[in-house]
Amino acid sequence: MERIHPLAADADVSPEELAVAQAAGALAFGRLDGLLAGLTDIEKRLFCVGLLREVLLAALAQAGFTDATLRFHAWFAGLDRGPQETPLTCCSAYAVVRALLGELSHHPWEPLADAAQTITLAARFGADRPAHAEDALGDEALAKAADLTKQASMNDDSALPFAGLARLNALLRADPLFAPVERAVRSFSLGGREVAVEQAAPRTPLWAVDAALGRVLSASGTWVHAIPCPGAVTAEALQPQLWPGERALLAVRSLHLSITRICALVDQARRRAAIVGGQLGHLRSSARAPQVWIFLAAFAPLGLDQMVSAFGVSRRGTYAIGDALAAAGLARRASIKGKVLLVAEERRHVPGEIPQDQGSPLPHPALAEFDAAMAEIDRLLSSNSGQL
Repeated sequence: MERIHPLAADADVSPEELAVAQAAGALAFGRLDGLLAGLTDIEKRLFCVGLLREVLLAALAQAGFTDATLRFHAWFAGLDRGPQETPLTCCSAYAVVRALLGELSHHPWEPLADAAQTITLAARFGADRPAHAEDALGDEALAKAADLTKQASMNDDSALPFAGLARLNALLRADPLFAPVERAVRSFSLGGREVAVEQAAPRTPLWAVDAALGRVLSASGTWVHAIPCPGAVTAEALQPQLWPGERALLAVRSLHLSITRICALVDQARRRAAIVGGQLGHLRSSARAPQVWIFLAAFAPLGLDQMVSAFGVSRRGTYAIGDALAAAGLARRASIKGKVLLVAEERRHVPGEIPQDQGSPLPHPALAEFDAAMAEIDRLLSSNSGQL
């Protein structure tokens, strides 16, 4: 017997209910666009690195990798296997992250592209995995999602994205790659009887549509930057038994929830920027220590070899950065499976300490010494290049 969808009813939702949901969504869209416009450079870096972590984890969860969050840090550092593949997953976890990082490394918003490139340099996701032919499915899903979002965005003369979202929803339901797959029924004998068990349907790669969804919002003028919206597109809203209003209501609610989570990332980036500004604000903008701490705080712990790859410092320089951040109370060293990783510590106000908005803390000697050494190296490189 076919299951009844929880929203399936004898009549569609009222126009008033849908209008209220769309109005709340429009308010959230505008709020996020305004928040992004007011970010400082360091806040943008923190936000983009944090957003990419959310994008990767949400994509892995949508693809059926239930243990992704648990294994993420060790897998990123190359210390553990990737999330476990199941009959519900259509491609490997490595294929998902490789495709997303490759796509977002060329994003038109420079801070997001820079963050994706840094993560790609640091990542050890595929250290224990050779390339497989099925890994191409991730790239195929992203290419198809980009094409569908482009079609949905064409001839959009409205000031809000809801018409484009409806067109995209229709395109997804008609596409064999993204349309929900029917549940399978497996029969087997038990005690002389034939028993039928309904199995969950395999996941379709809707994470790829999340990555491209910002195109629909920016085409209508809702957003300036076509950023990804992790978790915004759900298979529930694509079910064939829904009324049009029900479908639109589910779509706008899931997108609104995704935007709310992104707004929370902006608030988190601002809090972290205040921490790094108070502790490391005296350093020059190109100093490595703040860049490393941004990555540690917003994405994942780093091994020494990852710091060398991602930030272009020598191995001796990684020790100096680690010592300086640890002395400032911003990071600590932790041993995981025999490998030393640098882990972020978000320093909080200590009773009796001068608050950051009432005075600037004195630079730690180790940080100042390291920064001076890096400035001298930059000066020497600059003078040598002028003589060539």
